[in-house]
Amino acid sequence: MLQIFRDKSQSTFIQAIVLVIVLVFVFWGVGANMMDSRDAAIVVNGEEISYQEYQRTYDRLLSSYRQQFGGSIPEELLKNLGLSGQVKNQLIQQALLRQGAVSMGLLVSAPEVQQNIQEMPEFQENESFNIEKYKVLLSSNRLTPHKYENSRRIDMLSTKGVRAIGNFATTITDAEINDLYQQAKESVKLQFAKISPSQFTDKVNIEEDALATWFDQNKENYRTDPKVRLKFLSFPYETEAENKEITKEVKRATVFKNANEAYEGIISAGSLKEFARLHPEAVILETDFFSHLTPPDNIDKAPSVQNTAFSLKEGELSSLIESSDGYSILYAEAIQQPEIPALDSVLDKVTDDYTAEQAKTLAREKSEEILTALQGGTPFSEIGKTNGIEIKEASLSRSSTGSETNNFPSSLLRDVFLLSSKQPLPDEPATVGEDIYLYQFTERNLPDTASMPEEEKEQYRSQILNAKQERLLVAWIRHQEGTAEIFSNKNLQ
Repeated sequence: MLQIFRDKSQSTFIQAIVLVIVLVFVFWGVGANMMDSRDAAIVVNGEEISYQEYQRTYDRLLSSYRQQFGGSIPEELLKNLGLSGQVKNQLIQQALLRQGAVSMGLLVSAPEVQQNIQEMPEFQENESFNIEKYKVLLSSNRLTPHKYENSRRIDMLSTKGVRAIGNFATTITDAEINDLYQQAKESVKLQFAKISPSQFTDKVNIEEDALATWFDQNKENYRTDPKVRLKFLSFPYETEAENKEITKEVKRATVFKNANEAYEGIISAGSLKEFARLHPEAVILETDFFSHLTPPDNIDKAPSVQNTAFSLKEGELSSLIESSDGYSILYAEAIQQPEIPALDSVLDKVTDDYTAEQAKTLAREKSEEILTALQGGTPFSEIGKTNGIEIKEASLSRSSTGSETNNFPSSLLRDVFLLSSKQPLPDEPATVGEDIYLYQFTERNLPDTASMPEEEKEQYRSQILNAKQERLLVAWIRHQEGTAEIFSNKNLQ
């Protein structure tokens, strides 16, 4: 049964089971005293699971995810992972497995626990169990030998339960092996054609009324970006100080002092215009109207500055804005609100977009026309000649990639292997990106099972057995969950 964990290690369910029943890192202190806390986190058929055990399992799972993501997990992803739900499921399944093992009359003796611990590499030195290392490691993790050995006994009992359930799935027939072998090794031949919208661009007929109607239906796509015209003061950090002895920190403090004095001066003067009159030495910079996508060269491109520029109301002065390059003070002199332009002003872009959209429609109509002809019995080769479309052939296996597919999209392989001589065509054309693919099954080649190597046959036998054991284990767990009395404390995170 342990083979299921090796060969099916990518299974989410099996990974979850392994996580809760196998000691991967001694330092995490797997296992628990089920009565550590008077207030249980979870109760399964009267068996209490403490908050301490819940938290330990939660921390282990979180640490595992962090390792997978290189040490950190984005907050939104962490939220979507639903760690609390995963932990509760794991602990409930672990308890059910223990209880199931007990109901089957399974036991874990003290000598079994001792042998298991002695074989663990964490406690070995020179390939032999070292009692002193064992005691030191347990002590450093605040565990006593009694508590840890009881923890191992619980985990081993769960493992015995998994093995006992899996033992009910033992029969593998030659027919099952042959079927899996042929599925893995079969190949399919087909004919196919790619139809691209670009092939129909020159066939689009542009009429003024149709173009105007289309623009009216899609005019929101052409709404202009908001634009702002600014007056502003800039206080950049110089690349080098005139006096080499002045430190970078002193220099930046001076820039801030100058910027802050200017800002207070504007507030005292009552307006930027009055400040400029009172301080003719001040350099007031200006911009023409610009959008968020086209900032002028003379303004700081930092997001803090750009975002502030488009958050100001007309006639509003910003606060002192800091960026990695220095400080800025912005004044929104005028704002152009987004608007839908007249068709004439965006005619070229609208024409290009309309043409591209109509070309997609023509490509789709042509592909449906061809599929109808194929369904009616017209040969693919004849359709290709009639429509000036290149017809290609490909011989594909389930693992075909790159040049092996003759540029047939690998994303369609799964659908291709569903076809047969009785149903050689898909129900509809397949879209990949903007391209449309039409394909027709022509031949299926199955390997001769008599020539299957014995070693490969055993691999398929093991694969089938593992799959059966996994399905049986999942079914057993689901049945137990459906009949168990389970309580989860509402205060769990």
